[in-house]
Amino acid sequence: MRRLRHILSFLFFFLPALAFSQAKPEAPLFLGEKLVYAMTILGIAGGELTLSAGTAELAGKPVYKFELSALSNDFLSKFFLVREYLVSWVDPATFRSLRFEKHAVEGRKVRDELTEFDYERGIARQDGKSRPLLDATLDTLSSVYFVRTVDLSGTKPIELRVMSREVDTLHVDVQAKEEIRTPAGVFQTIRVEPKSEATHLLGKNLVLWLTDDERRVPVQLKSKLKVGTLVGKLKSGAQPSLPTAVESQP
Repeated sequence: MRRLRHILSFLFFFLPALAFSQAKPEAPLFLGEKLVYAMTILGIAGGELTLSAGTAELAGKPVYKFELSALSNDFLSKFFLVREYLVSWVDPATFRSLRFEKHAVEGRKVRDELTEFDYERGIARQDGKSRPLLDATLDTLSSVYFVRTVDLSGTKPIELRVMSREVDTLHVDVQAKEEIRTPAGVFQTIRVEPKSEATHLLGKNLVLWLTDDERRVPVQLKSKLKVGTLVGKLKSGAQPSLPTAVESQP
């Protein structure tokens, strides 16, 4: 179940490639979006995960606010209770993370985390301790939204940097284009896989399917766990509307 905790906590673990600019002057398409996923393990329903993106204020300044919640259903909770809430505040002008929080109940463990990004001093304050930021500018949640804004048309792996417990590197393979069926419909997608040598990162055994359009909506995820394969499929989405589902070709 330890692997499951990582999947729920750090869903879609991406950061921008070092070669990419983080200046995003235009409002991203996913603002106002709410995505809900049905999760299964070994083909059995395991709970629900929600991602949302909107606007808010932090210290009196406008920011983007990203949220993730993961809730195990009654069946899974009998074996391992999961109640996770992650929230990220991002500077709209630069798409750099300003603050990241995690509040989680994982089995018998209760954990709260706080990371504050101080770019003037080049440090991240994590639960009262200072760590070097180096070239990391996003957290584990805001990264999923940033990757949706970058070009995935290349064939070479994309090197990404992330501030988690420390600054680490992810290599994202853009693998193939596939048609994926979910409760929300059938979508043309791009399959990508993040990889990392760091044991505490999500990169191992994770595959994501993003819609093959300008929205890059994550409509499916899959990861191998010790207890079986975890699959998350998009089942609903609020404003702005989801990409148009397509009929499966014969």
